[in-house]
Formats: sequence, C-alpha cells, structure tokens
Amino acid sequence: MSLPEDTLDEFAETLYNAQVNSDPVPPISDEEELTTADAYDVQAGVVDRLLGDDGAIAGHKLGLVSEAKQEQLGIDEPIFGYVPDDTILEGPMIPTEELIAPRLEAEIGLILGEDLEPPVSPTDVLVATRAVVPVIEILESRFQGWTIPSAQDVIADQTSAGRVFVGESLRDVTDVDLAMESVVISVNGEVEETGTGADIMGHPARAVAWLANRLEDRDDRLEAGELVMTGGINAAIDIEPGDVYHAKFGSIGDIELRAE
Repeated sequence: MSLPEDTLDEFAETLYNAQVNSDPVPPISDEEELTTADAYDVQAGVVDRLLGDDGAIAGHKLGLVSEAKQEQLGIDEPIFGYVPDDTILEGPMIPTEELIAPRLEAEIGLILGEDLEPPVSPTDVLVATRAVVPVIEILESRFQGWTIPSAQDVIADQTSAGRVFVGESLRDVTDVDLAMESVVISVNGEVEETGTGADIMGHPARAVAWLANRLEDRDDRLEAGELVMTGGINAAIDIEPGDVYHAKFGSIGDIELRAE
C-alpha cells in the first residue's frame, strides 16, 4: 500500500535538503517501508526540486544492473534515475568539498540519435544510438555512512547520483563490441578495478531496452540527444582528495580525474 502523498513529499524535501547542504540523513526505511512506486515518487520530488524553474535533464542513469547487486538489496530488476544538466562536470576535477562521501564508477554511455518508443528491443537501442562515450560517475549517498538497507532507499535518493564526467571520445556504435568493451581503473597509477560491458545485464543495450520499456510506467521516455548511462562496470571506489583516477576503456577512450 502506497504512503500518503504528503509523507512522500516530506521525504523528498528531506533528501533534497541533505543533497544541497551536504548533510546526510538516516535511511528512509528506518522510518517507513516504501514500495518501489513510492520510492520513484520520492525521487521525482527530489528531481523537481533540484531542477527548479530553469534546470534541465541531460539524460537517464541505470543502477543495480547486475543480479548480484539486485539480490543484495532485495529487488528483481535494475533501478534508474536522472542526470540533471548541472551535475555534469566541465573539467577533470572532482569537487569533493561539495559532496558527502563520493565514490567512483566507470560506465559506458550511449548518446541517442532517435527517440525510443516502447516496446524497445536491444536491437532498437543499437539502431537509435548516435555515439558511444566513456563516462565516469561520481556516486553520492545522502544516507549516513552509505547505509542503504533497501533498493527503495537507493531509488528515492536519485540512485545515488552525484556528478558525471563525459569523455570527449565519440565512437560509432557499429565500431564497438559493447559486451566486450573493457575498462581498467587505476588510482594513483595502481590498478584498482576492472570490468567489461557484459557485466551490465549481459549487454549494455539490453539494460537500455529495459529502461526504455520501464519508463513507460512513469509516463517518461528516452529521447534523441540525451545521454543514457548504462550502469557501473566496476565496484565503486571511495574517492580521497588529492588522488588521481584513470579509467582506460578498451576502445572508446580514456578519462583521468583528480579529486580536489
């Protein structure tokens, strides 16, 4: 049973304030049990507040794209959120002073050249993709100590969205084997994590097709021109000021960021 609208709005206000003030709060599930639909309603309230009157959405993001992560948090599907335009970093510096406890993941990004209207298949996603780009996501939790008891908490908290850096390299999707695309992440020159596109539901296009179809439930869709972040390839790495992070993808480019 869904929670009252005013209760969901209060949770959205709490998470919004935690984000803008970099002041973490206890998980929502410590107070109430959210349904998945409730969690997305809270997320929508957070995003509306973040955008205000002048903000724009640059794209969508996927999370929990592996079965292991879904089982860990007790949900049988991936989760999704939004990429506000002002969360995309313009330079290679990670603003740790603006964040609570940032973590880093490498992702394969797809820039769409066409709208995707359900029903959508992985083949439809590939046909609609204008370019493949390397992406680093700076994850952030508004919950104290990254305490995340449920997938619904993560969903409500904008799927732990923080900042995004999009690489300059644009590759044609026909030139990239998305399932075999690899990444090696180094911290201060030492390899920390590796992964491949196959870690994303077997193939990144499969994850994006799921998202395109799932968004219909929220009266939303994937549109031409937007960035779709297909989900973290590697286990998230804690970010420390002064450290240098290098993500070397197999064919779509490299990204190097420094934490301030």
